[in-house]
Amino acid sequence: MAIDLEQMMLLLQKRYGSLKKIDELTDELQSAFDRHDEVSASLLLDMRAEEIAEVDNCSGRIWDLARTGKEDAREVRRLMRDDPFAAPRTDCWEENKIFEVRRKTVQLLERLQDKDRRMSLSAGGEKSYYKKQ
Repeated sequence: MAIDLEQMMLLLQKRYGSLKKIDELTDELQSAFDRHDEVSASLLLDMRAEEIAEVDNCSGRIWDLARTGKEDAREVRRLMRDDPFAAPRTDCWEENKIFEVRRKTVQLLERLQDKDRRMSLSAGGEKSYYKKQ
């Protein structure tokens, strides 16, 4: 049985959409922290947690596609673990789209991790780091 590349592509796009929402919520959370608005910060943290759960759900469903057989498992691992920036273009539109979404996801995750790191340092009183960036 061949892996459903369209389903995998859609799940990756949905996961990317949730990560974008997390990024937006992170900006709002930083703003709430800057205003010392604990109520808004608490709500935003809850909303972020929901989006993180959706990211996990999508990831789990992608890896579920690998459970249909050894060949499918190999293909899912290749599509999910190969360097998306080194992946060659193929004749398969879905595979190209999978790697495109993965490239955008990697870039978004790097920005999001940096924001989280700066927010943590800012909350810990190390604002000089935040200003240097």
